[in-house]
Amino acid sequence: MKTTYRLMAVAMATLLTTACTTRPTATEEAGRIPNIWPDYADVTIPAGIAPLNFEVDSADAVFVTVRGEKGGEICASGKIADFDIDEWHDLTAKNAGADLSVSVCAKHDGKWLQYTDFKIHVSQDQLDDYGLTYRKIAPGYETYSHIGIYQRDIHTFDESPIVTSTLVPGQCMCCHTANRANPAQLTQHYRGKHPATLVQVDGQRKWLTTKTDSTLCNCMYPYWHPSGNYCAYSLNKVGQSFMTGHEKFIEVFDRASDCCVMDVRTNELILSPLLQTPDMETYPVFSSDGKTMFYCTSKPHRVPAEANQLRYDLCAIGFDAERGVIGNHVDTILRVTDKGHSISLPRPSYDGRFLMYCLTDYGYFPIDHKEADLWILDLRTGDTHPATAANSDDTESFHNWSSDSRWIVFSSRRHDSMTSLAYIAHVDTSGQVGKPFLLPQREPRSFYTHSLHSYNTPDFTTTKVTLDPRAAHRELFSDERIQVTIKK
Repeated sequence: MKTTYRLMAVAMATLLTTACTTRPTATEEAGRIPNIWPDYADVTIPAGIAPLNFEVDSADAVFVTVRGEKGGEICASGKIADFDIDEWHDLTAKNAGADLSVSVCAKHDGKWLQYTDFKIHVSQDQLDDYGLTYRKIAPGYETYSHIGIYQRDIHTFDESPIVTSTLVPGQCMCCHTANRANPAQLTQHYRGKHPATLVQVDGQRKWLTTKTDSTLCNCMYPYWHPSGNYCAYSLNKVGQSFMTGHEKFIEVFDRASDCCVMDVRTNELILSPLLQTPDMETYPVFSSDGKTMFYCTSKPHRVPAEANQLRYDLCAIGFDAERGVIGNHVDTILRVTDKGHSISLPRPSYDGRFLMYCLTDYGYFPIDHKEADLWILDLRTGDTHPATAANSDDTESFHNWSSDSRWIVFSSRRHDSMTSLAYIAHVDTSGQVGKPFLLPQREPRSFYTHSLHSYNTPDFTTTKVTLDPRAAHRELFSDERIQVTIKK
């Protein structure tokens, strides 16, 4: 039996070696790099990411060779470039900090063309996080009858549901948030006939009612304190306008909004008059050391008629985690409203160096703003600059950092101006962003063409999310809730 296995292994190795030698003959030089989809030319990737499979536009067949600057070579042939996962992982690991050279030969109308090679850069910065979480939803956001929150192993093509509309029919699931990419601490909102805020710590679930007589509404847009003892939320009276016969699908705005902090140990909300003003406060997030809470603020306007006049600056206020007390002074960190811009979705890097935000012409919900771009603020120097390599002519939004602060994931509509897809990009120690790559799929064009979903609020997770679906269904629909109180 051992001899048989040994012979099979030798045979397989021979086939793999032969595959890279059976190249097409009688080729012509194309004189340019190929038009491939997804566009992976000159992207920066981590070693061990899922293979960057692609296809060549209008090609009947392809033969692709990938060679490492530090050694190693793999091949793929067929209708698309479909690389073996183990071979890809070995090649990228061997070439961390170096380049891969991709040679593409494609058959068009019976004739083989040899294209100019292009590069893929393999970063020395590892991406050891398990994967991503994201909400999959129809691009127009008009319905939540077929949505779900999913997780994806970024080192393979494995995707699995966390919770979907088939498990909790009639409920809208949103704002799934782990603590600095650690899903051992998780919060999530459910809207519908059985509303609740879920707080799960080390597998123990609490279902909360977060509306009180002292607050506007239920909590939204959460962000964990690094200690895990607190979670910041905004309190948003949300309005929506759905567009017909217009380049925009939807505009989301607030009629009123405040910010607060919840002590997840005692189920108490910590309030401050500085965060409950007539102005609009939203998107609270904690700094990496937990001593500062950033948030966005705008002067109020009459909505929806004046929704396009809502513009937000970036502010900060102190937070004392030992006493559970919000500070008594507000600083304006970035003022952009006087330049006709608006800031949303501030996300500090977990190493304390940078803060990434979304810049639009107005509003705080950038998903349907074609002008929305990602910007980076250097928290040491106060300098800010666009994440140029990550931005496109279409919408960029909903970004988050990897646990080591060297990678970001964000959603972009650059594919078709309708669906938001997940892209990953490298960020170096100076805050420069590399060319992003689309979340890999085994058959990418077929997958993304037929999925008909937007990837909403993507985030990294260090490990796989564990949520007992049967228990979650039973507890959610029981309507047994813990009423939060106000800390005295």
